[in-house]
Amino acid sequence: MQRLAEKWIGDADHLKAIAGAAASIAPDVPSLESWYRIYAASHKKRLAFDVGHVERFAEHGHAILEFGAMPPILTVALARLGYSVCGLDLAPARFQSVIRKEGLNVKEVDFELSPLPFDDKTFDLVIFNEVFEHLRINPIFTFSEVNRVLKHDATLLLSTPNLKSWRGWYNFVVKDRVTADIFDAYKKLDTIGHMGHARLYSTLEVSTFLEKMGFAVHFIIHRGEWESSARSPVTRMLVNSMLRLFPRLRTYFTIVAKKVSNPSN
Repeated sequence: MQRLAEKWIGDADHLKAIAGAAASIAPDVPSLESWYRIYAASHKKRLAFDVGHVERFAEHGHAILEFGAMPPILTVALARLGYSVCGLDLAPARFQSVIRKEGLNVKEVDFELSPLPFDDKTFDLVIFNEVFEHLRINPIFTFSEVNRVLKHDATLLLSTPNLKSWRGWYNFVVKDRVTADIFDAYKKLDTIGHMGHARLYSTLEVSTFLEKMGFAVHFIIHRGEWESSARSPVTRMLVNSMLRLFPRLRTYFTIVAKKVSNPSN
């Protein structure tokens, strides 16, 4: 297993693809407009890396399954680049107009509770990015289904916030919390249509879980720099210099894994 810094993948073309997709999307629910614009701006770099990861590990003829596809920025970008992507989401009706306009293949599925509507060994690659931390019921069930619908030696891309990042340590020591207010996290089911962060994980926790679910972890990619405009340029420079020296303190990580067996009993 290798650990890599974020410059491994990602370039201006990927950012351009994400920016073009984001600009063409608007939620069908007016109350979600502000949330969507903040999401699109704050996730654009991460989504650009996601495009890079797909380009590295998938061919255009491969079948790709994307969990938590709303808002469909990545889905639109990949479809425009010629990839065959099926998106899953708890509430896709929030973006039904763009789904129709772009001809996207998106299914409404509560993948925490319901079996996936696909045959065994259907997909070549699964994207499970910024979703793991939202799971609140039983990730063993969800990943049993992920394993089932993946072909042997297929690829799993999973990204999630890093519990042991510099920000995670700061929140725990200074703010006496690990994630956002738990009431607000659950309230998001009503206000924006999906769960907030149920909890955060370390790289060891996620990689160990995936191994027990029948995956072999090949890469752990540490991502994220501090881009806050609320601090001085000198402060940002010092924090980002620290992150370059100690990449395991970066805010996010992506795991690249391969399906090798059925889940452990």
